[in-house]
Amino acid sequence: MMRYVTAFFMAWGNFLTLPCPYKRWDGKLKNLMMVFVPLVGAIIGLLWMAVIWVLRLLDMKYGIPDSIAALVSTFYIFAVCGFIHLDGFMDCNDAILSRRPLEDRQRILKDPTVGAFAVVMLGFLLMAWYAAMIVIWDKAPLRAFFILPVLSRLIAGNDILDYKPIGHSQYAENYDAKKERQQCKMYLAVYFVLIALVLTLGSALRVVLPMISAIFAGALMGGISGAYGRWQLGGMSGDIAGYEICCSEIFGVLLMAMAVYL
Repeated sequence: MMRYVTAFFMAWGNFLTLPCPYKRWDGKLKNLMMVFVPLVGAIIGLLWMAVIWVLRLLDMKYGIPDSIAALVSTFYIFAVCGFIHLDGFMDCNDAILSRRPLEDRQRILKDPTVGAFAVVMLGFLLMAWYAAMIVIWDKAPLRAFFILPVLSRLIAGNDILDYKPIGHSQYAENYDAKKERQQCKMYLAVYFVLIALVLTLGSALRVVLPMISAIFAGALMGGISGAYGRWQLGGMSGDIAGYEICCSEIFGVLLMAMAVYL
């Protein structure tokens, strides 16, 4: 039982900026830690729902500009996880867009220096987030803001367990534990049940279905982006997982914004 408790708080300490009540690290539990990454996404999603709900309440009582609401909503999703996934997104873009040989791309991936491609793609990412949130912050169903962070992390966590890591990845040392990885992937299937339960809550499924479809389509595009990252960089890594999460979520909110007008 303590293995699961430790793995959960490892995920919390790594991927949340909220104070972690139990700080312990066991390098042998990195595979098991992936089981709890979507649960971290659920915490992020619940808090995101609360942020959106408060913004909507303030808008009803006092009226707030869409631009302010969009800024707060966008800042939250990156700040709550300490910008760690955004860091992976930037590193991957620096490496992939360099168009250099594989060895050089892998070196750039681990280079702490911020390159021009990272800055350019960061700018486009944030503009796209801001544009999408202006449209959906007061129109999308609240449950959509819960599902998106869970689903993006579910896909990334599964890919870390599923695909061979790059040699320098922190997950390389646990990859040989094939039986453990398969068991952890079975645990991840539980999250699909959780998502299904959230989808069926209430009686207005026909209202939220376009938004939910947009989220799943965004997650699919994020998974394709992750596959492209693995192909370009020679394997899986935490940076590629962060890249995949960012792609899943930006495609998700953009498609949700499009669904508003359908």
